[in-house]
Amino acid sequence: MKELTKKVVILNNFSSPYVSQAIIILKDYNPKLESRAIADAETIVSRYIERIQKNGQPTKAVRSKSKILKILICLILIASICFAIKYLS
Repeated sequence: MKELTKKVVILNNFSSPYVSQAIIILKDYNPKLESRAIADAETIVSRYIERIQKNGQPTKAVRSKSKILKILICLILIASICFAIKYLS
């Protein structure tokens, strides 16, 4: 059976007026590459902040993707909690 567990990285303490926290879900978790994955996530967030500062508010497409990502993260968290309650209780 394919592994269903994902590694989630939460980045905090941005000096941005736009981003207070970033939640990154890794494709494949490898402890040896964890620092590289975090560096990539920080780069993605930094580029996003730079783009916002340069162009103003994000485009509607970016907002839509962001909304879908938030919904997806919530669904993953709910599924994880349900799994934990069902199988770990």
